[in-house]
Amino acid sequence: MEVCPIKIPIKSAKKDVILFLQQIKNIIEQEDFNIAQDFQMITSRKADMKYSTPYTLIDLEYDVENVIQVIGSLTIEDYSQSLIDNDNSLPPLLFVFGKNINNKEVYIKLKIKEQLRKYILCVSFHYAEHQMPHPYA
Repeated sequence: MEVCPIKIPIKSAKKDVILFLQQIKNIIEQEDFNIAQDFQMITSRKADMKYSTPYTLIDLEYDVENVIQVIGSLTIEDYSQSLIDNDNSLPPLLFVFGKNINNKEVYIKLKIKEQLRKYILCVSFHYAEHQMPHPYA
């Protein structure tokens, strides 16, 4: 019997989301920003391919630089929810955003990690399977 972890959405305080977005922008706007070391995107496939990152990137004709531009343009109004990361608790929160691109909502799940320096981990960048809440819109 396979156990599926339960993901309980949390509404982060507006100030915490704003701080997270500012940290994202600070990383992207660094003079020495390097995609290879400052940005990591998980591109695993899903059972329903049309909700996978690879499918979404191909459909939008996006590359990693386009994804970074979208992430850099996120606002508090795009925020949807936060989730506890059961796979990696350092840090424990994943921030989820929904961005309208070409009249489709894209589900974007992010966190900031740190090894030698801070970097952006994009866990999800795919078409939303369901309508997303936007508590600060």
